[in-house]
This record gives sequence, structure tokens and C-alpha cells, in this order.
Amino acid sequence: MRLLTPMAVKSDPGGFPQRKASELPAVSAALMRQIQGVAQEEYAFDILQMLENGGRAVATLALAMLGGRGRGQHVVVLAGGGNKGATGMAAVRTLANWGFDVATVFAEVEDEMSTVARRQLQILRNSGIVGPDTDASSEYDVEESLARADLVVDALVGYGLVGPPTGLAAAVTELAAAARRPILAVDVPTGVNATTGEPGQPSIRATTTLTLDLPKKGLLELAARAHVGELYLGDLGIPHSVHQRLGIRASSIFNEGPIVRIRR
Repeated sequence: MRLLTPMAVKSDPGGFPQRKASELPAVSAALMRQIQGVAQEEYAFDILQMLENGGRAVATLALAMLGGRGRGQHVVVLAGGGNKGATGMAAVRTLANWGFDVATVFAEVEDEMSTVARRQLQILRNSGIVGPDTDASSEYDVEESLARADLVVDALVGYGLVGPPTGLAAAVTELAAAARRPILAVDVPTGVNATTGEPGQPSIRATTTLTLDLPKKGLLELAARAHVGELYLGDLGIPHSVHQRLGIRASSIFNEGPIVRIRR
């Protein structure tokens, strides 16, 4: 297959405030799960609010990486069936609004998606951004779309993954790796252990990773460095008191804006 030349993508677009990794609290997958649980169960902070905030952060960083203006650049969002996939679908809607040509590759059959992922999918359908049949894309169609992508967004499998991705997610991960296009990973590159940093096979090698709420410990490990690329952190809007409730000091991270670059 002939590889098309993509538009220039900046892995580190600049213009965002910076924080040293050593100054930030890093969390394991288990602790991140606790944070989200407390936010939902004790603070009534809905998961859809987190997904919307995460999706807008992803779209904002993608916009910066692609030059700061939507001009029809081709963005391919790889969406799994869980919260990370739902975050990617929220980003699809925003990117389409901002003038990008967005294609979505689904790595989960609709009946097996989480409730929040199905809800985001329904919004995309109602908006006319996604067609009625999410299972229609052939491997050739996916390869063709990836071959002309200016940017690929990895929203396949999130921080809860232990071991390599399986099934459709594994197949899509392999296609993305073969396409050799710039990749923006959501939260944790698919296939990389969020706590230990160990990459599985297959796994995503991202140009840039936007981790959410707090850095995941594994992203700061040497073993993950080649898969993470440039590292950014996006605000999910979780109240500071949730972190304080769990003994985490994180009150001043986003004082200069909702996305920060992490210097390692």
C-alpha cells in the first residue's frame, strides 16, 4: 500500500504550561479507580461529565498538534467499547465541529459496549457523524483510512487493562502500528500497563500521550518511554476534595489551564 504524506504534526506543540513529573502525584490503576469511584458515588460527579471533559481535552491537544486550526485534516479515532472509547467518541464530535475530517474505527461490537460508550455512539449517529452500521468497516477500509491519516487518536483500551489487548482491539492496534502515523494516545497507550509501564504485544507507540486527571505511574517508567512519547495531562474536572479525601495533593496542577505538559 502506498503511504500518503501526512500534514505536519507537532508532537509537542508548545503553548501549554509545564510541570515537572517529580512535582506531580502519580497514581496506580487501582488508585485511579478509587478516585473515579469516590467522585461518582460520594460527590455525584457523573461519568458522562468526566468523559465530556476528557473528550474536549483530547480534541484541544489534537487541534494544537495539527497547527491550531481545523482545515479538513484527516483524523482517525480508534474507539474501544469502554470509558476510554467513550472519551474518544466525545472527541470525535468536537473535532468534527472544529473543521476536521474525522473517521471512527470501532474496536468493539455495539452490543458489548458499555452504557456510556453506546450513549456517545448514539449522539454521533444522531448528529450524522457516524452511520447506522458500526461493524461495516473492512480491514482494507481501516488500512486505507489510516494510510491517509494526519493524526490517529488511540481511544481503544484504558488504564484498567492488564496484559495485551485482545480481540478486535488487538487487531486494530496492529493495524495502527503498521500504518506508522502520528498517534495521540488517550490516558495510557493501549497495551501499556498503567501501573508498571510494561508494554504488551501488541501495543501502541504514541507520538504524544494525554493522560487524564493525574499521571499514571507506569507512564513515568523507563520501560514505557518509547510508547508514551511526549506526555501531557488533562483536567477531568474532578473536585480537589476528592483527591484530598484520598490523601492526594493535587490542588495547583491546572492553575494555568486545563492541559499541562509534563517534563520528565
